[in-house]
Amino acid sequence: MNEVLAALPGNGRSASQRAEARAESHLFILDKIHAQKRKGKLAESLTNSWPIAVGMLLAVCAPFLSEILSLVKPWGMWLVFPFVELMARPELHLGGQFREIAPQAMLFLQFPLEGLAAKKFLRGRVTLAGVLGQVLLYHFLGAVQLFLVWRALGDGGMLR
Repeated sequence: MNEVLAALPGNGRSASQRAEARAESHLFILDKIHAQKRKGKLAESLTNSWPIAVGMLLAVCAPFLSEILSLVKPWGMWLVFPFVELMARPELHLGGQFREIAPQAMLFLQFPLEGLAAKKFLRGRVTLAGVLGQVLLYHFLGAVQLFLVWRALGDGGMLR
């Protein structure tokens, strides 16, 4: 019987030692719970980052898509790559050398930036419909801006 009593926790320790051991065990449990919550938040954050990953995959395919869309210029490029076309516009007065480099950089950056913006604006409610809506809104606004610039210069006569 003495062996059983000796094996019980807290036997042979003072009350303060037992209280200290209990506090440490509670802190250990709380630390463990906190670590699990952080792990869950990290997994959720990575799961919600899929628009950025899809944007990076589309960025790899962007030059090929640009070549295909060059067949239906200007409208095809305006709808799919409005920001690339906008960077190439002389009305922005960005300088000749920058205007040569910026469209190429934007060709690779457009889709990942759109994915990042969609993730940021949707804040945890990242759904396929929400991301598509955000991206379509960006593309629509970019195409409208290009159309307005195009019409302001008098190049819009080709529509008639």
